[in-house]
Amino acid sequence: MKVLDQYAGQTGPCAVCAKTISIPEPSDNKNARSGQSSDDNRDRGVELGTLIGILGVAVVSFSVLFLLAVLIFRVGLPAIAQMRTDARNKANQQQIAKLINALNAYHDTHGTFPPAYFLDEKGKPAHSWRVMILPELGYQHLYDQYKFDEAWNSAHNVNVTMQMPSVFRAFDETSANNTITHFAAVVGNRSIFPRDKSVGRAQALDDPEGILTIVEVNGIGLDWTDPTNNYDIDSPQGTMIIRTDPNAPASTLSGNVGMLNGDTYHFHENTSPVRLQALATRSGSEPLDIDLSTLTMP
Repeated sequence: MKVLDQYAGQTGPCAVCAKTISIPEPSDNKNARSGQSSDDNRDRGVELGTLIGILGVAVVSFSVLFLLAVLIFRVGLPAIAQMRTDARNKANQQQIAKLINALNAYHDTHGTFPPAYFLDEKGKPAHSWRVMILPELGYQHLYDQYKFDEAWNSAHNVNVTMQMPSVFRAFDETSANNTITHFAAVVGNRSIFPRDKSVGRAQALDDPEGILTIVEVNGIGLDWTDPTNNYDIDSPQGTMIIRTDPNAPASTLSGNVGMLNGDTYHFHENTSPVRLQALATRSGSEPLDIDLSTLTMP
């Protein structure tokens, strides 16, 4: 029988007797066919099905990577930024709480809170409340170095200024100035700090939990020993507008505040400046319209 060359080397039933037979490989064409088969395999390359599978896997992998990138930019990065903001707010509220606790300790010792500043013989602001509470903050040695018979910015007192306690420093990675603070007393005729006057708890008719005492201000910050560096609510700039961006103007607040009883909060940007002004008074008897339970505490 004759069969086509393509069946050479295969086994199958005989077309006549049905016995199993093996079709021999032509001796003269064996090497040629072997070489041809090898060449065919090389020329054939990747089969179409395999190529489609590879492309499919590549498309799926690219889609997954694209979705991951979108999630990182839309969810991951904002979440990381929010975590950093929350950590900053928490750290600064803890600093504010320490300052208010020192103010209350000063009251327990002296019978009143310190004034926002003391006046010199010429009637000008001479020394800041921040210097007065140094002993209550654990910096008696620094308080002892300060000369109250000299101006706050005298050559001697500048040496004290350069040793600002860390409690006055806001959590700000970009700040490299060792004499700058962002924590200010709320100064005003009806506040706990009526400028050069001292008041006691008996003169604060409002509940301590509702008397705004210390705030964090935005902008470049304040020299911590400068007696004029406070947040005066009676001035044109003392409108108590909250901007959560630390680079906002210095006349705005970060939202981190402390009450007279030591509680600290982070007020939202939509908090009414009128309500904040009312909270800053010590004897206004205004209702506490802000739900403090909804605000962020450290």
